[in-house]
Amino acid sequence: MVARAGESRTARPEGRVVARFNAPRAARVEANANGAPLEVNHRAVALVREEWRVVDRWWTEESVVRRYFEVVLESGENTVVFHDGAEAGSIVGGADDARPGAWAPSAPRGGGWYTQKGA
Repeated sequence: MVARAGESRTARPEGRVVARFNAPRAARVEANANGAPLEVNHRAVALVREEWRVVDRWWTEESVVRRYFEVVLESGENTVVFHDGAEAGSIVGGADDARPGAWAPSAPRGGGWYTQKGA
């Protein structure tokens, strides 16, 4: 079931759970010094097709700052990964670990890497 605008994303009164379509999933990403992904979930990146940044809700306490990459894995699979966090341009791991290539699991909106399709 897909959540529609205005519907809850958690358990509904009838006991059914509403799932988000193509919801972001935590990803293990190894990145180069510039923050571009080299590996996604232990699979090598063959090509970065596109990169873009999203800065939204900057006027609120819950602003969104993300750096997206559309990549092609060596297997030929296309996927989109993004780094969520205010320091997306410099942190190449999780928000808790700023070492290049490092990864630390974290919840959405708290920093870290995520996939949206594929990988």
